[in-house]
Amino acid sequence: MRLFSYKIKHDTGFAPNPFGATLTLATCKPGMRKSKREGDWIAGFTSKALNGDAKGSERLIYLMKVDKKLLFRDYFADERFKDKIPNMNAKGAQAKAGDNIYKPRSDQMNAIGPVDFEQIENPNHKQHDVSRDLSGKFVLVADEFYYFGRNAIELPGDVRPKVPPGMSRYGVLTHDATKVKKFIEHVRRFGKGCHGLPHKWS
Repeated sequence: MRLFSYKIKHDTGFAPNPFGATLTLATCKPGMRKSKREGDWIAGFTSKALNGDAKGSERLIYLMKVDKKLLFRDYFADERFKDKIPNMNAKGAQAKAGDNIYKPRSDQMNAIGPVDFEQIENPNHKQHDVSRDLSGKFVLVADEFYYFGRNAIELPGDVRPKVPPGMSRYGVLTHDATKVKKFIEHVRRFGKGCHGLPHKWS
């Protein structure tokens, strides 16, 4: 059981996207998306840049178990994730926050690199983000997730995993297996799903 933790600078409901039946990480953090394996756990924490939380006082924004690791072309084609395609004509922020923003241009089965996809209109990422997003190659999907958003939770010291002092490309690994187990069991008590709105929503 591997647990990786990192700090979040932007919590907008986009990366991660916790809406619907799954939590997905499809944009930003290319190193994280490329390197993590199915079965890994990822924990996202607050940061000074996000909400002023000082080093050592970070709170948990979300926890996910990586159940699937999909190529972008398969993520876009899968009917289960159609609700993750942003709808700019819909009312409300949730419909616009979808992270399923990369549509294969033509030959879907051979779509791999940036030239093979078109970016769907969305309020979060623009053309200068395409190369970075697609360099991660994969979308991480969690059926089991716990998202707290602006209601980020404090953790007792005996269950608190290792948190990097600054931003981290791949996340930091907590080597203490007993602490990892206690941490996951502690978070599971809250029940799966969403427990708050993103920090950046009014």
